[in-house]
Amino acid sequence: AAMGKSHDDCRCHPTSLSSKLGDHTDNIPGIMKQLIICHRKRIVGLLVMAAAIISMKFLSTTPSKTAVVGAAMGKSHEKEKVLQTEEKRQEIGPLVKNEPYMNRWHRRFSSSAARGNLGGYVFFKHIRKAGGTSLRKYISNVFEHHGLSHNISDFEQMVPNQANIDISYVEQEFEPLDWQCSAADPRWQESLNIIVLRHPIERHMSEFFFSGVTFPTKKKVFGSNRRVIQKDQLFFNKTYTTTLARFLNEEVPYWMEHSKMEGIGKYKKGAMFSRWYQDNFQLRALAGCSSGRCLEKRLSEKRLSEQGNVTEILLKSIHDLHPLNHSYVTPNAMCTQFFRKNNLVFDVCSGKKRDVQCSGGCDGPCAYPTTAEGPLDKNDVRRAIKSLKAFDAILLMEKLKDQDESAFLNDVMGVPRDASFALNSMRGMNARVVKSNRREVTHYYRDLLAKLNLQSLLLRLEEENKLEVEFFNRAVDLHNQQMQVWKEETGWGRG
Repeated sequence: AAMGKSHDDCRCHPTSLSSKLGDHTDNIPGIMKQLIICHRKRIVGLLVMAAAIISMKFLSTTPSKTAVVGAAMGKSHEKEKVLQTEEKRQEIGPLVKNEPYMNRWHRRFSSSAARGNLGGYVFFKHIRKAGGTSLRKYISNVFEHHGLSHNISDFEQMVPNQANIDISYVEQEFEPLDWQCSAADPRWQESLNIIVLRHPIERHMSEFFFSGVTFPTKKKVFGSNRRVIQKDQLFFNKTYTTTLARFLNEEVPYWMEHSKMEGIGKYKKGAMFSRWYQDNFQLRALAGCSSGRCLEKRLSEKRLSEQGNVTEILLKSIHDLHPLNHSYVTPNAMCTQFFRKNNLVFDVCSGKKRDVQCSGGCDGPCAYPTTAEGPLDKNDVRRAIKSLKAFDAILLMEKLKDQDESAFLNDVMGVPRDASFALNSMRGMNARVVKSNRREVTHYYRDLLAKLNLQSLLLRLEEENKLEVEFFNRAVDLHNQQMQVWKEETGWGRG
């Protein structure tokens, strides 16, 4: 239609043009110019039509906008998965201390002396109900093997501010660890650092059976037998089994909700971790904050201020005793821990005994104040993993008696693999239930709750501690990587 209209407007009909040509043979250039002008719109129209045809053909083979967005999102998700996998690989990647595991005891403390430092430390991050007492006993034997008893009699013979002994023992049980300690505290580099972890639900339930219920309550419900779980009665005696199920269904939730508020002594007023329920226990133990945005977030939580755990005095101590603000160059062996009889430890910094001035807090890596209160998120998992990567030996309670884990720790600590005090020959301590097979070692309490039809209680424990479970699973990856590097280094398992 447009072309027809152009035809009429320009009067470009052939007869019109021929008559014009016949009348004006002496004006050919002018007529050609008029011809071009007359057909300009027709040419433009043809070009528009051609463009439209090409566009329709292109659109017929091009995805819709929705399809394009969907494809882009798909690629984005794929890329995100790749990035998440890479992030996890890097997070677990090469361990911090790239030195041989074999005889790391001598390597670490020889290098400490070579740097002109007066002493070193064996630092044990004690996670409650994760084989801590057994490890303390083991480390005490290691000290004796190396001619360093470091027991209470050694402390009695010391003179305040006297020159330090070569290697001190530092154990941290009731307070969280600053996640940046390995980078911030110079004492960490002079330390051999050990930790033992355990599956969160197994550890929580072990704590409950160990100290979650008073002995009078146990006696009232189960009679004179101090042990709540009697394997010879469980699932054989219907009355006992029903009583146990009812007991757990009532007492465990109460313990989770009220035990911390009912704590006694110094544990109620000072320590974060003790004989009570603390959600995400192991995650908090390694994700303490002492500086930066992490500390600011902790302090901004309303719940934190309501609990009153962070006072102006504590804030001042967090600032004043942080390694960036306080010098820890000269060790003070009197302000460390000492082994006692019955597998106990004497802690001069508890303030209960001995008049010893430890102005900078207990001497030893990560002994300065930090906080791990308040809500947690994925960032805390990453912090705890980064903290964990700096340890020389990451052990799992479920594997403490395995031959390879026992040999691994002996190699690290510079003692013979067949030492009489090796972990695979050590009797379990503080155990409320003797585990008779591998499944019981790894899943006893979870299986118990499931078999007693207490799935809702199990789900509650898992939900409240899901970040700790995520942390533990990553910690298992780290442990396995350490073991693999050690096996390749020493040829373990090659026959």
